[in-house]
Amino acid sequence: MDRPIQDSVIRDLISAWRDYRAEFKRSLIVFLVIGIPVSGYFIYHHFMTPPKFVARASFMLNEGGAESSGLATILGQFGFGSPGQQMSLQKIVEIARTRILAEKVFLTGATVNGKNDLLANHLISQLKASGDWTVQRPWLQKDPLENFLFDSLKEGQALLRQSAVKKLHLQLLKRLETYYNEKTGIMELSVATESQDLSYELCHQLYAQLSSFYVDKAVQKQKETYEKIKFKVDSLRALIQSRDYALAGFRDSYRNTWTSTDAVPQTQIDRDVRMLNVIYAEALKNQEIASFTLQNQTPFIQSLDLPLKPLEQKKENLFVNLAKIFFLTLLLGSVFIIFRKIIRDNS
Repeated sequence: MDRPIQDSVIRDLISAWRDYRAEFKRSLIVFLVIGIPVSGYFIYHHFMTPPKFVARASFMLNEGGAESSGLATILGQFGFGSPGQQMSLQKIVEIARTRILAEKVFLTGATVNGKNDLLANHLISQLKASGDWTVQRPWLQKDPLENFLFDSLKEGQALLRQSAVKKLHLQLLKRLETYYNEKTGIMELSVATESQDLSYELCHQLYAQLSSFYVDKAVQKQKETYEKIKFKVDSLRALIQSRDYALAGFRDSYRNTWTSTDAVPQTQIDRDVRMLNVIYAEALKNQEIASFTLQNQTPFIQSLDLPLKPLEQKKENLFVNLAKIFFLTLLLGSVFIIFRKIIRDNS
């Protein structure tokens, strides 16, 4: 009983395949009709899209601290990085994509195409030129960011400013690529825009702000500890100096005319000074230890290759666009023909 059913199913599949193959042969004109507008769109987009200038920066992380250097050295001999180093590399490339770092970059001044302004305003001008900043529709309300520009001298319009930062950040992420190599520990970031100067400045500032931000955050706790100890040492030094002057003034006031009772304050001040000197010596030693720890734990991001002009130009690949035309035409035409046949067969 099962064998005749299987044969029937196979015959139905073969018959359906022949019907659809014949339908496709009769409908080649459909692919032509669909392919013409699809080809026109991609060809127009290919030749009308301006090339993008790509600024690339490569750098590496020199970790501070002796606690991981032995493991890193051993693993490095076999071409592997320590787990802590890999986490640090991943952390750095993720920080490069954060909004807090992007905002620091946006509010940095730079000269682009001979004009000195904030990088945020330069990027807004470029986005307006490419039509990516605001999209105006007759049936939509006017975008409040249409004529917005950052002014470092003005305060206010906090919500509008935050909206602009978020929008710029999203646009920057579309033009930013990050990468790190786990074996070599080398990281890369690249920025691609339609302006050579803008790509160059954005890439340089991203690297500079990333390096500064990561180093500051990596040693924030050690730095706070050092600052607290330093404040205590300075306070002790000032207190010792005040007690020294008090002791000298006491001696000058009495000369050699004091009694044994009068000498008691001098003894107390002298004891306080000796005690403060002991505390000060211990605090000074702790300050030196904290200073050494801070210097030893401070990482250093070393630049390898920073972008140089003229930058690499990146244009859409013609063969890739031709492949897109072929597959999109094939997909749309096939969907249309299949649905048309299903409707005809069921009507």
